Amino acid sequence: MLAIAISYYWVIALIVFSMWFKVFWTDETTAKNDLYSWMVLIIGASLWVVVLPFANLELVIKAYSINH
Repeated sequence: MLAIAISYYWVIALIVFSMWFKVFWTDETTAKNDLYSWMVLIIGASLWVVVLPFANLELVIKAYSINH
């Protein structure tokens, strides 16, 4: 049972990484050879359980402030 939960965790981490990698790669303001940028991308995707809700909250607050 634990192995299944760990598998799901890493599958979702891989999905999050691939989505964020696409955004990272198309962003022209970020240096592609900067080690710090790659570390943030990898650590953020690995810790998606913590990072993803905060990223979503930031997007909701931004959308709310634009509409009001």
